[in-house]
Amino acid sequence: MPWTSERPSSTGSKSRESTTVTVTKRVGLESQPLLAQDGSALHSKDHEGYNTITMMKPERDPMKSAHPVMMLESSKNPLHSMSTEVQLVCFCSGWVMFLEGINGMSGLATSYFFKETLKVEPAVLSSIGSITSLPWTCKPLYGFISDAYPIWGYRRKPYLLIAGILGSISWFLMSKYVTTVFLSGICMTLGSGAIAVANVIAEAMVCEKSRGETQEYASRLQSIIYTGQAVGSIIAAWTGGYLLTFMSDRQVFLLVASFPLSLIVIAFIVPEERYHGNHVKERSEINDKLLQLWNAFKQPQIWRPCAFIFMLNATPATGATWFYFYTDVLKFSSEFLGTIGLVGSCFTLAGVFLFDATMRKASFRPVFLWSTIVSTILGLSQLILVFRYNLVLGIPDSVFCLGESAILSIVGWICTMPVLVLAARLCPEGMEGTMYALIMSINNLGGIVGSQLGAVLTTWLGVTEQNLGNFWLLVLICNLSTFLPLLFINWIPEDDPQVLEETTAQASEVDIKSGLV
Repeated sequence: MPWTSERPSSTGSKSRESTTVTVTKRVGLESQPLLAQDGSALHSKDHEGYNTITMMKPERDPMKSAHPVMMLESSKNPLHSMSTEVQLVCFCSGWVMFLEGINGMSGLATSYFFKETLKVEPAVLSSIGSITSLPWTCKPLYGFISDAYPIWGYRRKPYLLIAGILGSISWFLMSKYVTTVFLSGICMTLGSGAIAVANVIAEAMVCEKSRGETQEYASRLQSIIYTGQAVGSIIAAWTGGYLLTFMSDRQVFLLVASFPLSLIVIAFIVPEERYHGNHVKERSEINDKLLQLWNAFKQPQIWRPCAFIFMLNATPATGATWFYFYTDVLKFSSEFLGTIGLVGSCFTLAGVFLFDATMRKASFRPVFLWSTIVSTILGLSQLILVFRYNLVLGIPDSVFCLGESAILSIVGWICTMPVLVLAARLCPEGMEGTMYALIMSINNLGGIVGSQLGAVLTTWLGVTEQNLGNFWLLVLICNLSTFLPLLFINWIPEDDPQVLEETTAQASEVDIKSGLV
């Protein structure tokens, strides 16, 4: 809400002429004393959700002194409108997302490990990949435990510490002792769980800073931290394929095992106040909190968008079959596969900036609608590569794959960002961590269902490492199925959910006051 000024009042004195100005602002992100243009502090007090600031300035024009304060809202640089604490939270959360991205360095090594060492088929590799993602569907549990069970008086720091230790152990075991598909699945699931826990903590901290702010501000915070993920993915893609030219897959696993250890440092520097509540009383109220979560989730304005997000991700996916097509049919090397990943990650970052620059204020429903339509149509272009029509057009396989990776990465991330922003805006006050984790778990569960359906479809079509004859049909079905969730596009809100919530609350307050008059 913009700064507003009440009528100024003047007080006279023989020794000093001063002007008093009261400026009122919706309580937001400022956690430090604000300064006027002359460096004097603006003293404030809170009441009924607003901040009233009294300013003393030896000027005849009181608003001249308030001008720097108003500029906080209008600055185009998002960092200018954030307190030091918010910036530090963004850095720590961004680093967690960076680790999530750079953890992808193990992606190619894992694929080669399963294909060449453990000799698994495409459908099996897709199924294993989705199973190891199961910890991401338990994000509400991590968020709930973090909110309800502080450790050493902290809700966030200890869980980051635990995640760092477990993540490092899992990849160390992969590098030294794993020899079966079963043990590989266990270790990779443990490592995935560690990253998921850290992800929940990071998102919870950002949600806390987004609550009560505008959709634009919330979108900026999401863009900032997910830029970290994109940068990590770029580095992972850049080095992942190249490392395999002189390192074994197990050596890459050992390198990846060192990354989660940085979460230990993050756990110590992330700003968090020590919790001084009654643990026994809070734990006795767990059932009440779960009931509150259920009552919030079952509201149509929450469960309907969540159902749409689930359906959007639950459509069948081609999964790991592309890896077999790239290596066995197109004969791509690990280094070039890394280059494809690098291009995709770079243009994913471009997608983040494009969304932030052009669509952060756009209504949710049109963004979901058109991004889904465009991504599906572009996805069908993969059939050109499968049928090798690109060679007829004079386009080499390598050039086509690089261009396709760039375009689909931009569109794919533009499809993802509205999900992240909408999830943050749907969170009721007081349960941001748990509710956001629940919504994102639904999103991830949809992805797992889509991968499993893709694996079943791959098996049903008879697509194997030795027989890729029906691969084109798999690609066609998976892409066209993405249109199905659009039948329920009206379940996505047209307007910002928090604006609607605040408007409804204000209207109810007016009705109550009118009834009392």
